[in-house]
Amino acid sequence: MNHDNATLTQVAITIAPRLNNALYAPLFQQCGGIAGFFEESNENIKLLFKEYRLTNIQPERSTWLQQAEEELKNMEKHHIQICGIEDPHYPRLLKHCADAPLALFYKGTLAPDETKNIAIVGTRKATDLGKKRIESILGQLTEMGYRPNIISGLAYGIDIAAHTASLRHGLRTQAVLGHGLNMIYPAQHKHSAEKIVEQGGVLLSEFPTCAPVHPSNFLQRNRIVAGMSEAVLVAESPVKGGAMSTARLALSYNRDVLAFPGRPEDANYSGCNMLIKQNIAALVENVSDILKAVNWEPIQTGPRQTTIDFFSASNDEETIKQILTEKGEQNIDQLYQLTRIPVHNLTALLLQLELKGIIAQLPGNCYTII
Repeated sequence: MNHDNATLTQVAITIAPRLNNALYAPLFQQCGGIAGFFEESNENIKLLFKEYRLTNIQPERSTWLQQAEEELKNMEKHHIQICGIEDPHYPRLLKHCADAPLALFYKGTLAPDETKNIAIVGTRKATDLGKKRIESILGQLTEMGYRPNIISGLAYGIDIAAHTASLRHGLRTQAVLGHGLNMIYPAQHKHSAEKIVEQGGVLLSEFPTCAPVHPSNFLQRNRIVAGMSEAVLVAESPVKGGAMSTARLALSYNRDVLAFPGRPEDANYSGCNMLIKQNIAALVENVSDILKAVNWEPIQTGPRQTTIDFFSASNDEETIKQILTEKGEQNIDQLYQLTRIPVHNLTALLLQLELKGIIAQLPGNCYTII
């Protein structure tokens, strides 16, 4: 198997994960690049490691190169590619972050683009309310003509809801994983990962297939989620959680942070509310709030409804309330038959009424007056 030296050394640097970091780019520049690092004398490398306070890492370059040869075989087997930070298709926003990975593994389509990027993050124990909000927001953005890349981490809860809604609305979505791309975790999301690639998206990781899977990997990958995005939307999160660390990382990268508000007594939104109260996140009640926060230019696509305000009243709301009061519990299909409100708008209206505490969702996608 023949591989050029640049690819081999890019892979080799990921075997020593701490070195796969733009913070150490000056070290490699002194060697004439990553390839030059592997050609430098042992004496000079020891001096450079001391200069950059890397004395706790043994520069086992020959071992890393040997492991990289094996890694390249695994990459070929699993259709994994690698992208260096100087490559034109490296994520354009991430490369400006001081701690960006020097090399990323990927599966799918990683091409240079100027598409707008939004990360959607949140708790793994997402509620139906949080999932509906994502569905509504992405549906409205699509209807208005916006085609953002949606970035998340393929985890349970909000992450997979964001990817699934993106795929449903024909949006490109990018999943950042905390392990090698020879596997998918959680395994239940394998089909979604395949759909992401099929629909022009990409799976990304800074970890080679030989890297052990460790819980800290998933926190480490949050900086990539934040760094790739121009805005991070915290859809639902308690005070403690990975989404909160992603939000603070986004703030440190000078990215916009957005959050859906929740009721004060709802612990699942306590993190979102705190971000808003601390002026870290802009409050998002509707699509207009997102467009204003990220300063996206309006797209002229003809007359259409451009926002759904989660908290405003409407005649359609009154119609829904009247039907549920008179006829009792109804599922969404029955409500559509009785109201003829387009399903997308109906979903958003039911979400508004649920937020106001007027109706409640029951099993089977049914609704009732509280």
